Amino acid sequence: MKKISIFMLTLVLGFMFVNFTIENNKVPQEEVKTEAVTYHVPDDVQQIIDKSCVGCHNSDSKNIKGKGKLQFDELADLKLHKQVGKLADIAEVVNEGDMPPSKFLKSNPDRELTYDEKVKLANWAAEMAEKLAPSE
Repeated sequence: MKKISIFMLTLVLGFMFVNFTIENNKVPQEEVKTEAVTYHVPDDVQQIIDKSCVGCHNSDSKNIKGKGKLQFDELADLKLHKQVGKLADIAEVVNEGDMPPSKFLKSNPDRELTYDEKVKLANWAAEMAEKLAPSE
């Protein structure tokens, strides 16, 4: 009988410990961010994107590589950290002159970005990435 009492006491204490541990590891509901974060694309920036980017970087594109790297039409649906990363990537490749690629521009010279368009697009992407990045 004494062994059964000790076993039951151990079992009860074990359940209490497990329950206490699980309760302490839960994140309070007010700390969980569930609201969607959106960003604004000014008309002049959207015109640049439409002219030089969306042809390859959209979900209907036949350019598998471009579609795999970025899809402007689905950018807003990404998780926040992925949006920030994609926007930072846009700023970087535009600043480095890697987009649109020179191979593409040989057959589509009208899609080349002017200096002002590069600056405007890169600045917008960098500013949006910074604005959306979670602050610590």
